[in-house]
Amino acid sequence: MKDISSTGSFIDFTLENFIYVDKTEYIPKLVKLKRVFISRPRRFGKSLTLDTIATLFETGVEPYFKGTWIYDKWTEPTYPVLRLNFLDLDKYSLDLFKQKLNSIITAFAQDINLKGYKEKVEPEDTIDSMLEKLREEKRQIVILIDEYDCQLTSNINNEELYKQFQKELQNIYNNLKDKWAIKFLLITGVTKTKNSSVFSGTDINDITNYSPYSQMIGFTRDEIKKYYIDYLKLAAYWCHQIKRCINLFNWF
Repeated sequence: MKDISSTGSFIDFTLENFIYVDKTEYIPKLVKLKRVFISRPRRFGKSLTLDTIATLFETGVEPYFKGTWIYDKWTEPTYPVLRLNFLDLDKYSLDLFKQKLNSIITAFAQDINLKGYKEKVEPEDTIDSMLEKLREEKRQIVILIDEYDCQLTSNINNEELYKQFQKELQNIYNNLKDKWAIKFLLITGVTKTKNSSVFSGTDINDITNYSPYSQMIGFTRDEIKKYYIDYLKLAAYWCHQIKRCINLFNWF
């Protein structure tokens, strides 16, 4: 019987004996949309979804996607993937937030040997510089952003800091608009775009309530029956045993 895991690493699911609920059929549809946002509650599997997409773009289908829906259907070449998890960035200091974000982008630019790139003071300018150099070299990347609203939800009771982060995030996301160097952009969070307003003026496709993607993150009843049948049988067995052992007792 395969194990249940809460890891956010797709590779861990393939290398270990973990149950993996295959959602890869949604990925080609997402990529066609180019700029995508989806909101779901925490612990729904957003991070695993992002990691699955990152692994696919970074490595292709070999060797990790054997046995999945997408294995014999994915034809895209590999691309560098810039992964940004805003949970890893400072939530209460805008300066520290900017410094950390800049350092991540700079490290990524160095990893992909981007020539002529220079880090700027503001992260949005750093991103713009990176994307411009990529365009000059006719190279494209994938950008995946997890917990985009972390700094906002962390400061919901601090109006001044909330507005500071809101303005900074608006500047960052506006600089991602209409950039040829971005092959694919996916952003996730727990709040809707209309509630945060940081995407005003961007070209993001919000699929949060779009029915074709309603089952992309999380499990359906049929998926639980299919992938977790052994655990359902085990739970039913122990429920029966408990009922058999205590059925004669009554405290009322």
